[in-house]
Amino acid sequence: MQIIQSLRYRIWRVFKKYRDKQYRSRFTNQDITILSMNCTGGILYHDLGLQFLSPTVNLYIKAGDFIKFCENLKYYLSIDKMTPCKESGIVEDRKYPVAYLGDILLYLVHYHTVEEAQQKWNSRKKRINWEKIVIFNNDREGMTVALKDRFEALPYKKIMFTCQPDDSHPSCYYLHGYEKQECVGIITDGKGWFGKRPIDQFDWVKFLNEV
Repeated sequence: MQIIQSLRYRIWRVFKKYRDKQYRSRFTNQDITILSMNCTGGILYHDLGLQFLSPTVNLYIKAGDFIKFCENLKYYLSIDKMTPCKESGIVEDRKYPVAYLGDILLYLVHYHTVEEAQQKWNSRKKRINWEKIVIFNNDREGMTVALKDRFEALPYKKIMFTCQPDDSHPSCYYLHGYEKQECVGIITDGKGWFGKRPIDQFDWVKFLNEV
C-alpha cells in the first residue's frame, strides 16, 4: 500500500506541474484579489504562482460570517486586532486557534497562534486591489437559501460551488460528485491517479481573467 501511495504521489506531482503550467500560460489578470471562505483562494494563488493579495488565506470562515464580512468589507478590514476565542463550545478540541475579528469568527486552521494570523492578515489586507475583487464561496459551513440571496446581492464578481443545481441563484455552480452529500467537500483536493480536483470542473482561470 505504501508503495502504491508513493507512486500515486509522484504521478500527482508530475500532473500538477503540467497543470499549473497550463493555468499560468492562460492567466492574464495578475493583480487580482481573491476573497475566499476557506483555503480555496490561497490554493489558486499557489497554482498561479502569485503573491497573496488577500487576507483570507490559510483559514476558514463560516457561511453567515463570511457573507457578513463581504457585505461590510471596509469595516472589517479596518479592524487590526484579532481577539482570541476562548469559548469552549466553539474552540472544542481544535488543534488550531480561533479568533474574533469584530463579531465574526476566523478559524485559523494553518496558523500556530492568533498573533501570527493577525500579523499575516494585516500585512495581506494592505495588498488588496479594490478594483479587482472576486469572491469564491461554497455551500459548506451552514449555507442557507437566505444566505445565498445575500450572496447574490454582493456588488462583486463571485461564484459559489454547490452540491446540487441551483437555478434560482445565478452565482451558484454545480460541482458533480457530491449529490449524496449535504454540501460540497474539499474542492481543491486531488483524487485518483492523476489528482483531478472537483474545482477544475469549472474554468476558474477564465473566470478570474474576466474580473
